[in-house]
Amino acid sequence: MSGNGMASRPPRVWNVCGYVRLSREDGAVPDAGGNPCRGAGRESNSVTGQKELIRDYLSGHPELVECDMKVDDGYSGLSFERPAFREMMDAVKEGKINCIIVKDLSRFGRNYLEAGEYIERIFPFLGVRFIAINDHYDSLYKKTESEALLIPFKNLINEAYCRDISVKIRSQLAVRRRRGDFTGSFAVYGYLKDPQNRNHLVKDEFAAGVVRDLFRWKLEGMSAGDIADRLNREGVSSPLDYKKSQGLRFFTPFGGCGRSLWNATTVLRILKNPVYTGVLEQGKSTAVCLKVKRRVAKPRSGWDIVEGTHEALVGRDEFTAVQRVLARDIRTGPGNPVADRLSGMVYCGECGAAMVRKTVPSGKKKYIYYVCAAHKNKKSCSAHSVRDSVLEEIVLKSVQKQMESVIGAERLAELSDAVFAPDDSAGKLRERLDRKNGEISRFQRLLDSLYENLEDGIISREEYTGLKKKYGLLLAQAKEQAGELCLEKECAPAGGTGSRAGNRKYQKLTEPDRAAVVILLERILVYRDKRVEIICDWKDQMPAAADKK
Repeated sequence: MSGNGMASRPPRVWNVCGYVRLSREDGAVPDAGGNPCRGAGRESNSVTGQKELIRDYLSGHPELVECDMKVDDGYSGLSFERPAFREMMDAVKEGKINCIIVKDLSRFGRNYLEAGEYIERIFPFLGVRFIAINDHYDSLYKKTESEALLIPFKNLINEAYCRDISVKIRSQLAVRRRRGDFTGSFAVYGYLKDPQNRNHLVKDEFAAGVVRDLFRWKLEGMSAGDIADRLNREGVSSPLDYKKSQGLRFFTPFGGCGRSLWNATTVLRILKNPVYTGVLEQGKSTAVCLKVKRRVAKPRSGWDIVEGTHEALVGRDEFTAVQRVLARDIRTGPGNPVADRLSGMVYCGECGAAMVRKTVPSGKKKYIYYVCAAHKNKKSCSAHSVRDSVLEEIVLKSVQKQMESVIGAERLAELSDAVFAPDDSAGKLRERLDRKNGEISRFQRLLDSLYENLEDGIISREEYTGLKKKYGLLLAQAKEQAGELCLEKECAPAGGTGSRAGNRKYQKLTEPDRAAVVILLERILVYRDKRVEIICDWKDQMPAAADKK
């Protein structure tokens, strides 16, 4: 298509594509309460309003024939990488469109340089007539010198307006974050957006139970990978699938095709998120500039952190203990998915290196000792060790003897009630089993209806074979997961004893329980003279009597 020929002999009929754009910012500047203003500007810029204006203009110009109407709803005018705009330009290059009509120049774009490039160079080269109705601009007619200056100036004003709107919205979002409003697009796993206040998080009972399980299992010594495997075996939906099951249009580049599974990264992301203690940490990154969408991390001092904004799912002590556990090198034994009671807690009092477990066979028996890793690997420390059973007994006696005197009975009761409250394991498993049985019934119904759909000609033989295989696999998988849940439910303690009396069992420890050790103690130091020093999480040291055995 020749640009010169098109300009000198314009066709009598123009194939028109109307272009409509509406961004989230247009007419929606937040008010003092943080809510978008819905004024007259919003109505005039609406998709319907722009379409009506363009078609009204076409009705008065019979030489303009509407061939298409492209709409970019929710796209900023600063970038021309918009799907409908790209489709329109493809149609232009294919010769299907030779005229573009917009409501005004701001609907076409708010980027001063790119908008000018299209209007002044690209469209004339392609022989495209460009009309901006409210700006009284039509490229078909020769422009005066003043008009030639006016168009770039209007584009510059449009870009400045977009910049001003962006600054206002960002400042309002900062105000809302500082006062504790949740400004994310989707609630974090374990919570829902409050129907009465979309900036407030409320507990999602089912997902909240899964989150509590994750923290409890981690304190009991399970690795993130083993936790993910357990959730997958039980058929618990991953956060991505759970959001989709609730009808949310949630997208992440990390999601693959089909059903997504739990993995160690997902588990760790939940375990490290302080939102589960009732704290909102927002504003962690910012855009480089208005035209560059790349975001950069802000220093923690620049974050918006507000405590007590919503109901906590885990206690602060429990969360702190999990972070301490995650920062340590904690390993499980062969064939054992749970770490040993003192794993990651024992250190050499002489050099500070970790004490590692070493199995020593003696006849038909095996004895386990904690030895200094520095001596074992590099011989850089003295050779000293302690039996695991002996160390556990020392830890237990020291904690029993001095715990109440150090932190006080009232504080200990708070720890017991807030941190060690036993969950209704049987009840949660029963709920998950009910959900899984619902899936089994649904897959069975789908399988039963396939043959009928084949007979009625709704699906082909190939589709029938493929769907039968797919639903059959899903049904078998759901039944296997239901069986896993049934076995676990039989082994779970019945009743969910949530009474305060039941929670106080940790006030009088009868054995060094793993969860109690990692929450109440910071580290255990073993010296060459057999002394054992216990450093508690509350920063008071409790020296233990030397082992004389």
